[in-house]
Order: sequence, then C-alpha cells, then structure tokens
Amino acid sequence: MKKLWAIGLSAAVLLAGCGEEQSAESTEATTSSEDSKDVKKDMMRFYLTISNTINAVDVDLNTFEKMKAEDLLPEGEELKAMTDAAIVSAKDSAAAIETLEIPAVLENQKEQIETAFTAIRESYEIKAEELTKDASFEAADEKFTEADTLLNELLTEQGLAGSSIQNEVSQ
Repeated sequence: MKKLWAIGLSAAVLLAGCGEEQSAESTEATTSSEDSKDVKKDMMRFYLTISNTINAVDVDLNTFEKMKAEDLLPEGEELKAMTDAAIVSAKDSAAAIETLEIPAVLENQKEQIETAFTAIRESYEIKAEELTKDASFEAADEKFTEADTLLNELLTEQGLAGSSIQNEVSQ
C-alpha cells in the first residue's frame, strides 16, 4: 500500500509539474504574441508620425519641387521668394526629424530607424543647399530612397504592408 501511495504521490507531483510547465509556455507564447502585436501597432503609428511630422513643414519645398518638375517656376522676385521659402521648408523638415522620439517598444529597430532618420535629415540638408545653386535634387533623392528602403524593411519585417515614406511626404 505504501508503494502505491508513493507512486500516486509521484504521479500527482509529475502531473502538477507538467501542468505548470505548459502554463508557463502558454503564458510566454501569449506574451510574445501580444508583444509582437504591440510592436506592429506601434511601428505603424510611428511610421505615420514620421510622414505627418514632415508634411507639417515641407509644403513650400513640395510646391517648389512640383513646379520645377512641371517647368512652371516663376521668374525674378517671385522665384526668389519661392526659393527662400523652399529653403526654410527643407531646413525645417531636417529639424523636424530630430524631434521624433522612437517608442521604447521599437528598441530592437532603433538602430535602423536612426539610420533612416540620418538619411532623411541629410536629404533635406542637401535640398536646402541645392536650392541656393541649381536645385538639382538627385543626390538628395538618393539619400531619401535609402531611408525609404530601411523604413519599408521595418514595416515588412513586422508583417505590415510596404509603403513609401518618400511618396507620402512628396505630396
């Protein structure tokens, strides 16, 4: 009888231990899934914040670029005023990137985000400089494309649809 009692007690302890292990694994899986959802949600919010922040200050630059592309730039004082406004807009856009704070939940993506921000800031700085010359934005566009690629990779890594921040801020 003592042997049977010992076997029963051992089985109970073993089953209880297995139940706790499964519960811990289930809790870890649930927590991991929730963390993944938080990262995905925060990544999307943050991505939208980037374009909204830039769009708040780049209107004059976008207007200049659009008119230049359509060969509709004015002449004389009107062109100078438009160019000066575009320079301020480009500098403000570069500064706006510096105000963005990366959410803590995106800590694992921080280095890639910071690299993208550097490329965006450099792109706007190049545009501001080019506006004092011949306004060739090829080098600036290449920098922005680097940032666009990095941010797009982050979106797709989270299972989100790819996007183009460059298209979103060039409107």
